[in-house]
Amino acid sequence: MREYYYEMVYILRPTMSDEEIKAAIDKVNSYVERYGGEVLHIDKWGKRQLAYPINDYDKGYYVLEYIRTDKRDFVRNMENFFRINEDVIRFLLFRLKPTEIKEMKEKISKKEEPVATAEENKGEE
Repeated sequence: MREYYYEMVYILRPTMSDEEIKAAIDKVNSYVERYGGEVLHIDKWGKRQLAYPINDYDKGYYVLEYIRTDKRDFVRNMENFFRINEDVIRFLLFRLKPTEIKEMKEKISKKEEPVATAEENKGEE
């Protein structure tokens, strides 16, 4: 079977607490798995200013995910899920080209390399 790779960005309501945001992301990921997808990487961008107001919100919590699946109806199922989910105010889901897949895999492998953070280096001074 052919594998499809997707980049999925969605914006959550900014009024949600940290626990609610985590629960909403877990819910999205459970539906990804329910529809035959596998989450490769999650990048939480945090609260950001929207370019224009959406449903009277000026800000939103952005989440980027990379997905792999072999199901052809994955996109339709995820779009239906996002449309009925009240926590998601906008979403974008598109398939990656073969050249973009290679770049995505390289980007993910770079992010997973252990890097010492500023907080970890504080005690060494």
